[in-house]
Order: sequence, then structure tokens, then C-alpha cells
Amino acid sequence: MTFKMNNRTWEIKEVSQDEMIDISKKCNSYSDGDYVYGITVYTYQKVYICKDICEEQKRKTLMHELTHVYIQCFMEEVQQFDEEILCNISSCSHDMIHSITECYFKKMGGIIDL
Repeated sequence: MTFKMNNRTWEIKEVSQDEMIDISKKCNSYSDGDYVYGITVYTYQKVYICKDICEEQKRKTLMHELTHVYIQCFMEEVQQFDEEILCNISSCSHDMIHSITECYFKKMGGIIDL
């Protein structure tokens, strides 16, 4: 599934745990023994979710990864995150992230443009 955020098109893709580990290693974000639930690759504008986890964990993981996307798209210039900024991220991104997540789990086709 693809979606747009701030005029950037992103893809969400489910892959196996072995693929998740390979992607994490390429991004230098893997420690031996880690179980990788999700990863966001900004360079390719892709969000990877482990296909081997239950739906509830996939939802939480997708929302987590979409928060990374939101920060990348709208808050690149912010280097330090204090409580006030985190609250702003949550309140400003909530509807967008939940809409994308709901569409993903309804398996709607096309590009979601928010």
C-alpha cells in the first residue's frame, strides 16, 4: 500500500523477520539477537513491517513507524524533542497516522493522500 505525506509518496510493505534483519543491518540499526518489528527507510520512502507478528502488534508497529515518517516529513529541522514538542507531534499527527493505519488494515487500494 502507498500513501502520501507532505507530498512524498511512501510504501508500506510486510516482510519476513529474516528480511527485516537484513534491512536493519543495511541501515546499521540491528543488534544481534534483536527481534525487528518494523523499520522506516527514509532514503527509499518505505515502511517495513514484520509479517510474522499478530495484527495487534502490527497496528502498534505501523503507528510507531508512521510517527517516524511524520517527524521526517514535517519536523526534520527539530533536533531536540522535549515534552511539549512530543505532545505537539502526537496531537498534530494523530488523525493522519490513525487514518493511514485504518486504511492499511482495511486493505484499501490506491494512494492515500493526506
